[in-house]
Amino acid sequence: MKPCFSVLLAGLIAATFATTVTAMPTGAAPEKGPGAYPMNCAEWKDKARCAALNQKIQACKAKTDDEWRECMYGSVPTAKFTPPTPRDCSKASNKEACEAHASALEACKEKRTRAEHRKCVAGQLRAASLRKN
Repeated sequence: MKPCFSVLLAGLIAATFATTVTAMPTGAAPEKGPGAYPMNCAEWKDKARCAALNQKIQACKAKTDDEWRECMYGSVPTAKFTPPTPRDCSKASNKEACEAHASALEACKEKRTRAEHRKCVAGQLRAASLRKN
């Protein structure tokens, strides 16, 4: 009797499938999913900080990506920024540029962060140069 090649191949596939199925775990799926988990505070020197972090982790558990970052860390406090005061343009070599800069500083004095202030002043100066041309 000659064994057919397709019968041997079918037997090999069935054996492979049987060993793969028995190798898979049959227990329940693990409880832990992706994300941060509460820490064991017994090993920490600062127990209060560990407890506070655990509370934040529990409060932010359902959030993901940027929402999670905002929940865990909150908004970053900005450093105090005092806008510069305009110079006296009476002694300036280029009075036109000095006056444009002074008016831009005056228009942007309500901006409270350095980045917002720089962006505002640049926009004011760009608008002034476009008006001039």
